[in-house]
Amino acid sequence: MPSLRYTGNLILLTIASLLGLLVWWSQPEPLPPLTSINPHQITQIEISDLQGRDIALRRIQDQWLIGTQPANQLRVKQLLGISQTPSLRRFAASDDLHPYGLAPPSIELKLNGEELAIGNNDPVNGWRYILYRDRIHLIADGFHHHLSAPPEAWLEIP
Repeated sequence: MPSLRYTGNLILLTIASLLGLLVWWSQPEPLPPLTSINPHQITQIEISDLQGRDIALRRIQDQWLIGTQPANQLRVKQLLGISQTPSLRRFAASDDLHPYGLAPPSIELKLNGEELAIGNNDPVNGWRYILYRDRIHLIADGFHHHLSAPPEAWLEIP
């Protein structure tokens, strides 16, 4: 009798292990990041738009500044995440960037001098078009509110 119970448990353990392996193998590959820029190595951020808004942030040691004033560290940290946000879809940029809102882009972002042009939202998924190194990427639209924030929103509130 104990060997029948032992055999049943062994069969159940084998089935559970095989199901676990099946789940593990079926996991999709992680999506590539938008850029290869390490957010911890970014020391300069520039944001400009068609309305003439120019914001320049720089990091000195571990402190982000806008001009000579302390910047809102949380807002900057959240924006730095754009460099590693998943590129949900990407394709080579064509000569006609108008359909993506990238000719001209509504917002330009520079991270250590690397240019990212911010375009419109994809009408199907609501993802944001980004032009980076001759490729158009689609990313989740979780950064636009930072990119469109006025300069005073970047200042640390005392």
